[in-house]
Amino acid sequence: MSRSRAALVVLGDVMLIAVVVLLLEIDKLVNGTLYGYGLVFSYDWAQTYWLLFRVSLVLIVVAVILISLVELPHPAFEEGTEEEA
Repeated sequence: MSRSRAALVVLGDVMLIAVVVLLLEIDKLVNGTLYGYGLVFSYDWAQTYWLLFRVSLVLIVVAVILISLVELPHPAFEEGTEEEA
């Protein structure tokens, strides 16, 4: 694997982690700041919000793991590393 390809994989992972940070900031905004502006808690919107928030986080974490496992070099996946006799 070339260094540029590995750098792109790492960049993709960093971007996905940045999305997680942004989702956490949105959650902090919903659960903190918006109540000061009149947001009224209701299970009607909260259950959908919690479900979508958690599913989004899980999918992003799974994407980071899969991209890293598939794209980054690992000795078990290297071709031609064994010497032929």
